[in-house]
Amino acid sequence: MQEIVDDELDVQSADETEDERQARLDSAVELDELSMEFVSDLVDKILLLVDEISGHPLHPYQTPFARRVIESVIIGDGETITALFSRQSGKSETVANVVAALMIILPRLAAMYPDLLGKFKEGFWVGAFAPVDEQADNLYGRIVSRLTSDRAVEFLSDPEIGEEVIGRGKELRLKHCGSLVRKTTCHPRAKIEGRTYHLILIDECQGAEEKVVNKSIGPMGASTNATMVFTGTPDYVKGVFYKQIQLNKRAATKRGARQNHFDADYKTVGKYNANYKRFVAKEILRIGADSDEFKLSYRLMWLLDRGMFTTAEKLDELGDKSMQVQHAWMKSPVIVGIDPARKIDSTIVTVIWVGWDYPDQFGRFEHRVLNWLDLTGVDWEEQYFRIVEFLSNYHVFAIGVDAGGVGDTVISRLRVLMPGVEIVPVGADRGAQSKRWRYLMDLMRDGRIGWPAHAKTRALRVWRKFRQQMEDVEIRYEGPNLIVEAPNEVGAHDDFVDSLAIAVSISEEFAVSEVEQSDNFLYAA
Repeated sequence: MQEIVDDELDVQSADETEDERQARLDSAVELDELSMEFVSDLVDKILLLVDEISGHPLHPYQTPFARRVIESVIIGDGETITALFSRQSGKSETVANVVAALMIILPRLAAMYPDLLGKFKEGFWVGAFAPVDEQADNLYGRIVSRLTSDRAVEFLSDPEIGEEVIGRGKELRLKHCGSLVRKTTCHPRAKIEGRTYHLILIDECQGAEEKVVNKSIGPMGASTNATMVFTGTPDYVKGVFYKQIQLNKRAATKRGARQNHFDADYKTVGKYNANYKRFVAKEILRIGADSDEFKLSYRLMWLLDRGMFTTAEKLDELGDKSMQVQHAWMKSPVIVGIDPARKIDSTIVTVIWVGWDYPDQFGRFEHRVLNWLDLTGVDWEEQYFRIVEFLSNYHVFAIGVDAGGVGDTVISRLRVLMPGVEIVPVGADRGAQSKRWRYLMDLMRDGRIGWPAHAKTRALRVWRKFRQQMEDVEIRYEGPNLIVEAPNEVGAHDDFVDSLAIAVSISEEFAVSEVEQSDNFLYAA
């Protein structure tokens, strides 16, 4: 199978260490056009088998998840796929149906396509894990039930298949092809045997111990480059499930990336199951839509501690779905925030419209993000001219630049290149950072800031990166100072958030003077 470099190699390499870059290149799997067509067709046929064995077709919200699991196993990309589905929505059933079909068909296809599927010639091996025995029993039991159902038995007895199911304790095998599924708890005190699998499943993954998953379970797929599938619902704390979801979301912001995270809340599931919709409606009346239990089980809301900067719900609220990015704006003065790149970060430019004429009682203005410029991986000498070209489309009043690191150099160059614009050094000390973070949080809390969230805008990579970083960043305190930063995780950054805070800090500087006078000096002739 051909391994090729992603078409964003140069861009991505600036966003990672050399070891991470090499690891990405070593693990990358991309197919040529002919192979992509073949794999897509093969996945379609296996999905038909999934429906045939289960006796009912997958729902539209289940199909993309099932398709991606099958594709990952076939092409051997070794990805970790996450599925965050509301309770009783069929996530475990989807996994069970897919596993049953793959156990039957892959060893038989291995002889026909040895280059692609030869590693399954002795069987397709699956490990079913969960935090406790009862949860492992649930997933394993569904797979067993699917393979021993009347429909499956009839299918397996077909002369062209000629297969028998052999169940023994914690393991079920297909007698002739060698496929197997084995259940195991991933509790920290459990003794996990060093088995080898092609597919590793972890159900109710929100309760799984990160150390157990990474140290004991993950290596079971090393020799086969196994696909891992994490399924579950939200929790009160971060863990391996939450972190992998965030990792998958970040990866999805890169051009050409395959989708590895899937979710379906109660509203999505209710569209395809009237009984489910009625049951959840009664739960809303019984326990309330704002109860912790309902948020966790049905709304897919992570009820994390106070260490998160904001929530997905708040970000949805502040996003203006009628607004697209504005590629030019000359009607009124705008402010700009620039967070210059450091060693592995990106230079981000954020342009913000400000309602200068209408301050509130506290002197704060209405803010709207108009556009972003992402200069990831662009050489600094080129960045200056890209910034100037980008901002030439806007009536720029002032530009705030983080004065830390290379900020002083950036400020000096921009003052030469943009002599008619005020370039404002923004303090990089903890006190200055804390002040602007608190101001941004106040604006967000009171709904005095927003950004474009039109469907066409949400499809843009720059918007997805902005949204992901806003969800990622965490808060902590150093004495009286509030610190906002990205978590110490692979692919997590805070450049978009820093740029936004820098931009609004400029309007804060003018807020007091603005309410002390009746005339708006910005429009004075």
